[in-house]
Amino acid sequence: MPKKSPQAKNAATIKRELAIAERELRHITELQWTYAKRMLKFGFASWIFGISSFFSLLIIYDSKLLGESLLATPLLIVAAAAPIAITAVLLRKFSAKIKRIEHMRKSLLTEYERAILKRVGEIIKK
Repeated sequence: MPKKSPQAKNAATIKRELAIAERELRHITELQWTYAKRMLKFGFASWIFGISSFFSLLIIYDSKLLGESLLATPLLIVAAAAPIAITAVLLRKFSAKIKRIEHMRKSLLTEYERAILKRVGEIIKK
């Protein structure tokens, strides 16, 4: 992470910090999508396992309960939404990091433009 110094930075330093911020932003975005895909795959697999376990236990203990299990259908639907909700909550940390880096990138870009304009102003005065 680039640190602010009390001295004025030159354009090359700012450009280097800007490249670092853009690379980190790209990396975190890729990591966010990979993480989301893995979490959704795991959530779906755990939901399938839970449903199969539920019906297996119903069949093992008493097959008469299988007809009454239709009352549990809304519960199974809610259980399908739980992994998606958990994934969304866990992805918020990536969103916060992305917003912070985008803000830092924007400020570095503004600072870079100022440094370039200052340099151009000095060249024009000569």
